[in-house]
Amino acid sequence: MSLKLAISDTCFIIDWAYYRRRSILTEIFKTILVPEQVLAEIEDEKSISWVSAQLAKGNMLLFTPSPLDLRKAEELVLKISSKPFLRKVDLPEAICLVVGQRLNAIVLTENRGALLATRTLNELKNVVVWRALEVLTEAIIRKTIKVKKREDVERVFREYENDTKHIFPRSDLKYAIDKVIKCLKLK
Repeated sequence: MSLKLAISDTCFIIDWAYYRRRSILTEIFKTILVPEQVLAEIEDEKSISWVSAQLAKGNMLLFTPSPLDLRKAEELVLKISSKPFLRKVDLPEAICLVVGQRLNAIVLTENRGALLATRTLNELKNVVVWRALEVLTEAIIRKTIKVKKREDVERVFREYENDTKHIFPRSDLKYAIDKVIKCLKLK
């Protein structure tokens, strides 16, 4: 069974366009919203081609934020930028956070500022943010990606890093691998 709804920012989509197992994303989520502002930022041919194919199949839906969503996202960008302990969040990521909260959708991003904002700002505490690390972990636990032993789990994460050039924080990666090993009772 796939999870219901996600909303993705630009960096996440671009990374997944280069991942050899990118089809698992649409197996994990029934629908992935792509805000217009995110689509406007995608410039490389491979990512545009992949997103276009997913839009045509109905796996991704182009999303137009409401004026209220845009206003709240702009306010969020200003609030985050006024906090010296938070990392910058651009408008497309802020739109994902605001809409994710409103629609109870999982926000897909690699933006550390967005992740940190959900951990520190009270108004974003209920927003669920997943990086590729969490998506891959979920895919392995759900057996969307089949593994038999620890080395297989490590290989899945390594493949993603090699394909996308996105390196997972080592402590987070270790936690994800340990979680999979425990859930699937692997050796």
